[in-house]
Amino acid sequence: MRRTLVLIALTVACLAAIPSAHAAAAKKYHVVMQWTEVDSLGQWVMTKHVGNMLDDLGQDNVQLEVLAYGPAVFAVTKTRPQTKFASDIDKLTQRGVTFHVCSHAMALLGVQKDELLPTVSPVQGAMSYMLLKHTEGWQILKP
Repeated sequence: MRRTLVLIALTVACLAAIPSAHAAAAKKYHVVMQWTEVDSLGQWVMTKHVGNMLDDLGQDNVQLEVLAYGPAVFAVTKTRPQTKFASDIDKLTQRGVTFHVCSHAMALLGVQKDELLPTVSPVQGAMSYMLLKHTEGWQILKP
């Protein structure tokens, strides 16, 4: 009887030490996705990757930022003809994604702040922003 109780206690202790699937799923991921493509396919691919990551990991488990720089600056404007997926950007923002754009690229390409989609905020520089995020433990991805 005593031996049975000891075995039960050991089994319960071992099972308690195994992380549950829920605990593993509750991990918060911090990700910055780099966005440099302005063509329609590049915009579609980026919005699909972002949506898939939220769906795959659970949008409450991911803090996701998208950083547009280079030609992708045109993809996050409301006044340029290159912007093809503004409604998808808006929907992803509603799901908790933050969109940024590089101020240096904006200046180089002649994009003014008032041309940006309302859900997009400028950062000083894409490279320095990614470096700061990396030092904070964020994952930097380039799809």
